[in-house]
Parts: sequence; C-alpha cells; structure tokens
Amino acid sequence: MPAEAHLEVHGLTIRYGSTGPEVVRDVDLSLGRGEILGIVGESGAGKSTVGRALMGLVDQPGEIVAGRGRLGETPLFDGNRETLHALRGKRISLILQEPLSALNPVINVGEQVAEAVRMAGGPGGADGWSRALDLLSQVGISDPAIRARDYPHQFSGGMRQRVLIAIAIAGAPEVIVADEPTTALDVSIQAEVLDLLRKLAKERHISILLITHDIAVVAEFTDRIIVMRFGAVVETGATADVLAAPQAEYTRALLATVPPADRTLERFEVLGALATARARSTNVRSVEQALSVSGVSVVFEARRRMFGATPEGFLAVDDVSFEVPAGGSFGIVGESGSGKSTLLMALLGLVSRSAGVIRIGETEVPRAPSMADRRKLASLVQVVFQDPFSSLNPRMRVRDIVAEPLHASGDATRATAREKAESLLSLVGLPVADQSKLPHQFSGGQRQRIAIARALIRDPAILLCDEPTSALDVSIQAQILNLIKDLQRDHGLTLIFVSHDLAVVRQMCQRIGVMEKSRMVEQANAAALFDTPQHPYTKRLLQMMPRFVPSSAGAA
Repeated sequence: MPAEAHLEVHGLTIRYGSTGPEVVRDVDLSLGRGEILGIVGESGAGKSTVGRALMGLVDQPGEIVAGRGRLGETPLFDGNRETLHALRGKRISLILQEPLSALNPVINVGEQVAEAVRMAGGPGGADGWSRALDLLSQVGISDPAIRARDYPHQFSGGMRQRVLIAIAIAGAPEVIVADEPTTALDVSIQAEVLDLLRKLAKERHISILLITHDIAVVAEFTDRIIVMRFGAVVETGATADVLAAPQAEYTRALLATVPPADRTLERFEVLGALATARARSTNVRSVEQALSVSGVSVVFEARRRMFGATPEGFLAVDDVSFEVPAGGSFGIVGESGSGKSTLLMALLGLVSRSAGVIRIGETEVPRAPSMADRRKLASLVQVVFQDPFSSLNPRMRVRDIVAEPLHASGDATRATAREKAESLLSLVGLPVADQSKLPHQFSGGQRQRIAIARALIRDPAILLCDEPTSALDVSIQAQILNLIKDLQRDHGLTLIFVSHDLAVVRQMCQRIGVMEKSRMVEQANAAALFDTPQHPYTKRLLQMMPRFVPSSAGAA
C-alpha cells in the first residue's frame, strides 16, 4: 500500500439485481499520487466493474451494495449526483479499449477534445479550441492545427488512442482509469501509448489504474498489482514481488498461461477449471497443398479527380515472397499499416494484385479473382478474424452459422451441412446442448471456437488467423492456441498467423516474416529471428516488446 494513498476503496461489493450474484466482492485498493496500479485477471473477474464503479458508471441493474471510498477528502459511492458530476471527467477520467467506438465518427477530433475541455469547466470558443490543440500536441499528435480538423477514421489506432488520452486529461484529472488501453495496438504503438501514460504519472503525478489481461505489460509498466478472480482479490502487492514469487495458487496458474518469448512450448498451460480435452478426430480431411507467394504487390488505385492530375495509387504490399510447406506454419508481424492484412486479403482473393504469383498446391490464384474464382478459393483458404462477434450473424443459431458456407457452396444438402457443423462444433469443444444458441449467449473464447469451426466447414487447405486471440485474456488465449495447434497437427492444415503479440507468434509458427512499410524485410525460423535478428526494424520491434519471464515459482 502506498505511504500516502490519494484514492482508497474498502470493502467494495457490487451486485446485479436484488437476487443476482455479487460480481465484485469485498474489494480493497489504494492508489498514491503518480502511482500505477495494475488489475489483472480473467474475463468476468470484475476488473472493469471496479474501474467503472470509481466513476459512478455501474449500469443498472448493477448497484453498489457495500463499500466506502474516497478521493482525497471527497467520498465515493455515496450516490450524490453533484459529487459524481464534480468527479467524472474532471478528477477521475476513463480511457476505453476501443477508441474508434468511443469517438464520435461525425465530429472532428479537435471539436471532441474542445468539448471535453468545456465539460471539465474550461473555456469554450476560440480559447477552448486553442486548449484542444495544446492537448493534442501534448499527447504527440503532430501538426495539431491541421490534424484537429480530421475525423477519427482518418487516424491510425495509436493516434486515436492518443486522442482519447487528450480527452482524458482535458480536466487535469488526479486519477486515470485505463481499461485495456493497448489491447488492439501493435507492439510499437503500444510502447508509445504506455510511455505517454508513464510520463503523465511521473510529470503530472496522475495516478493510473491500469486494467489489462497482458501480464507482460503489467510487469514492465506498473508499480503494484491486484489479481482478481470471480469478483474477489486473490493477491496483491508490489508487481515485482508478486510476479517473482506469487503466493496464491490461482496467480501461479495464471502466470503459467503466459506465452514465453525465450522458448517454444509444445502446448500451453491452461487453468485447471478451464482445461479442455485435445481436439477429437472428425471427418475433416487432411490436405497436402503448399503455399507459394512470389513477388506479390498490391496497389490501391486513387480515385480520379474531376479536375487536375490523377493522384498516384498507394502501394500497400510491395514485392513480397515466401513459401510455406504443406502442414507448416508461417507468422507475419509488423506495425499497423505495414501491409499484413492486405496481404491476407490477397491470399483470400479479396483484393486484386498488381504483380506476383500466389499458388496453393497446383492452383494459381488469379490476379483479379472473379466471384467464381473466390468461391473456388474459399474451399482452399479460410480465415479466423480478430473479433468473432462482429463476424457472426447475431440472428442465426451457431449450428446454422457454421453450416451455412457448406450448404451455400452447393457441396452439401442443408441436413448434411448441419450434421457436419454439429461434428465440428463438438470438435472445437462446444457442447451439443449449446449449439442451438445465438452468438451473444457465448463468451469471447467460445465465439472464437465457433469461428474456427465455421472456417473448417469446407475442409480448407490453409487457415489464415488474423489476430485471433488479441481480445482474449491469457487463460482463454491458451485454450484457443492449443486448439489451433491440435487442429493443425491432426488435420495437416497449413497455418498463416498474423499477430502483434510477438511471443504468441513464436509459439505458433515455425517461420516468421517481418513487414515494414509494405515490404517483408526479414524472414527466419522463429528461434533465429528472436535470438539473432538481422534487420534493424526487427531488432527495434523485439526491443519494444514487453517481456515477462516466469520464475520457477510462477511457472509451478
């Protein structure tokens, strides 16, 4: 506990409904000025609920049924609206996980920051606009007078997160609640955002409550740590002490699920209560097609202007080549905008190539695939996306979601497709009783299992995984990665794995390619790339990667 706690909470208990479960139970925490406190735990542990409670943002029917707290001399949790108005956005601010959904898409970012200034009691008009430009400059937005006129979609993920931080500090807060602020960011942008938050803590003495599932970020960024499970605190202490010698059995088990960056595991540890059996055999066929990518380039043509010269196109992928043997695995890493996702779209036949050859076995993917070409290609290549919820039809039963691609292709009757879907859902660990439910009735990890089953329904040769675990906590991530390993090994799948989590890519891939500014600047076996990187950009990525090396106690 800090010597001079500026924010204190004792016995916080939150229940949803008068007869509902206690989602937060008897939680104590304290935070000193300029201190960074991390809260970690699995999904559903109560981490975000605690953070929102500090700001009076517990949604109905949730209610605080016990507990007391204070910020300085101001009481928390007393239900006084005037107190909440004086605190929220002024003395306590919130940074959310996904800035694109937190920012208004039809208002330029300057106006949004200026509005935060005004709401926090600052000036409006020209003075408020000037203050907004100053805040954007403080968080590292270059040319703020120009960029302030831009809209959220015109910024990268990292820049949007900086805008949210500018909004958060508009009222000169004493405490910032940062709820998974870097989950969707690549390693270099993550480092920039965390450095900015650290600077705010050090130079402005802002206390930061960091809610995250990334143990490596906690290890490098926080002073103290709270470990939560099922709404309760199971362990707390100085970060270095807890991670080096965890006392609680749950903490030791949680740390054991973290993918190491210094070696490759055959399988990931999973928490005992969440362990699942190895994927069972089914009628998924083994495949033998290798993947060959030679000199592939993708140019996005600029729109023609009515008057004046036509602008040049944008080179999104530039002369990329690599090969993956049948049943092999290839990882692709790099910053946002490096061309990773565009390269995947080319492999799927969803964008036209300006140059190069893609072969799957003896099948050459056309440069400008027609709809018929894409249907044929869908039987060879399938994809698992980062966010399964947005890629699953919310109105369909999951059994029908998985069956639909096979039935729509004309390769099976509806009854046959449904039978195979049920088999695949069982294969990926979804109980038969749950297969008639809707997507919103599942957790993030279960929805990702559904997405994997759908990707397998047409017996693809190649499985593309585009950030498939970045939104999952480490324990669920371990389950999904084990599942993918099992499926690849048992059914001969060729795996292309894209992720900003370098440690995960090392675990999943035999060989890794590094992309920078549309080019693949280095390729190597996973161990060699991590141990002896050759390209300066690869070295920089590895240096920026947050690291957590489990101790013998933590790995026990």
